[in-house]
Amino acid sequence: MTSLSLEALIRARLQQRFDTPQVTILRRKADPIVLCGRDLLARAEAMQARWRDIFGSDRCRFVLALPAGEVFFSALLAGILDGHTLVPVAIPRSGTRSGRLAHIAHDCGARAVLCVASQVASIRQSMGEGAPCPVVAIDEHAATGPMSLCEWPAPHIPDCSPTIIQYTSGSTRLPKGVAIHDSQIIANCRLVEEVWDMNPTSCMVNWLPHYHDMGLMGGILYPLLSGGRSVQMSPLDMVRRPADWLRAISDHKATFSGGPAFAFAECLRRVRPEECMDLDLSSWIRAFCGAEPIPAGLLPEFRARFADYGLAGEAVFGCYGMAEITLFAAGAPGSVDLPEAPTGCDAVYPCRLTDATAPLLKIVDPDTGQAISDGEQGEIWLSGPSKAATYIGLPEETARSFHATLAGEPSAGGEWLRTGDLGVIKNGLLYVNGRLKDTLIANGLKVSAAELEWLAATVSDRLNPLGAAAFMLDPVEGSGTVLLIELSSGRDLPEDHAEIRQAIERLVAGEWGIQLQDLRILPRGQLARTTSGKIRRQAIAEAYRSGAFPRQRNAVAQNEVTT
Repeated sequence: MTSLSLEALIRARLQQRFDTPQVTILRRKADPIVLCGRDLLARAEAMQARWRDIFGSDRCRFVLALPAGEVFFSALLAGILDGHTLVPVAIPRSGTRSGRLAHIAHDCGARAVLCVASQVASIRQSMGEGAPCPVVAIDEHAATGPMSLCEWPAPHIPDCSPTIIQYTSGSTRLPKGVAIHDSQIIANCRLVEEVWDMNPTSCMVNWLPHYHDMGLMGGILYPLLSGGRSVQMSPLDMVRRPADWLRAISDHKATFSGGPAFAFAECLRRVRPEECMDLDLSSWIRAFCGAEPIPAGLLPEFRARFADYGLAGEAVFGCYGMAEITLFAAGAPGSVDLPEAPTGCDAVYPCRLTDATAPLLKIVDPDTGQAISDGEQGEIWLSGPSKAATYIGLPEETARSFHATLAGEPSAGGEWLRTGDLGVIKNGLLYVNGRLKDTLIANGLKVSAAELEWLAATVSDRLNPLGAAAFMLDPVEGSGTVLLIELSSGRDLPEDHAEIRQAIERLVAGEWGIQLQDLRILPRGQLARTTSGKIRRQAIAEAYRSGAFPRQRNAVAQNEVTT
């Protein structure tokens, strides 16, 4: 990758693939849309012209509440090439008024929320009265001509405006906007190119949501910036039928594709042998798994299950990153033979560090700011040119999160990002153990909530370790541990649920001396999740404390099991 600006680099890549496929968009019950560089550029320029008709020539901030596919690609490229700031978001569900979209539009100073014509009414309803900006349709079915914007004066936009504002998934509160600039996107893409060897011959199959950092950066922008091509499929299609994801990789000879741990788990649970007829995964050399702590046995089981279809064992690996570092921080393919995990890390699968990523990551005592030794758990801190510098409108949180310095190091040593994630480094491997705020205090020990959840789920294959929330009933006093855990997809509560509950209680008590004050087995989908599918432990804990999980009639003994 050259030293070109992001705009210039994108134009160069579109020219390089002017007459060859650059993006393929898969559709259910319809032929794919195949777009060459010429097509993408023409669509982006048409979108630019429409925006100028409506909003004038000033640079603006636009919230993109668009479905995955052709219109989103046109808007993304139009915004970057014209110097606008883009804020991709999930489309709110029809009939809902959660306040999330209105919060984002107000927080980022949006000139407008851009959508397709068929969703204008529902998005306006979601925004509610007193919306901070208009909702404007930009697809081919939208009304043409300028519209009156007098009701919404243009917000003041600073001269140095970010290219993308990525809103965090809001696992604990309303989402925060991470300001991402051109240089950070290019630097992070370079890191991926170096560590994963993404290049012009690469083909990415991406089903990840286009409004989430892994889908937007890793699945859409980085293949384009590396000169490669991508195949885009709807997240709903992958969730509806995980075999379609594997089939897309096989059919398009993809070299790159991945997702959160739940995607790999869904393939193991729901892909049937008859759906794998003629499946060829030999081209898939970068099967990355990230976005949440990875259960220790998940990737080995995935390798074993799909080895007969050509998937190389070393192609499947764990990775780690977040919006605040643009996307990627650690993880690389390598040997499947791993050393023994450090104490307290047996439940998670590690991410491999390399010469490029290891210097940009440290494990730090969160209380003292001192870097700690390998093998000990602490907070993960990140640095480097991919690191963002600010949250939108949150100066105190920005200072606390983005501008940390290591104790004992001069300020010239650089500023670090405090991730809030717990981790351990040992033998060149990073073990991500959960969130700092999701730590349970028991008998003087600090136990990762995720570790307790995974251990509990080993009692029965009916339990979903990625659909659980463990938390303290009273976090101030550090008393009372609660565990809510969902059933796996398609599984019902067994008749021996009381035995399962008792087995969990014995296991947790034996491992850490924790006596569960409440344990509930819930139907799938009962626990709140972020837009990227992560369990919102803090929000669930707050809901529990406010009585949102009332006791049910079928309570068993003192600990209730919900059907």
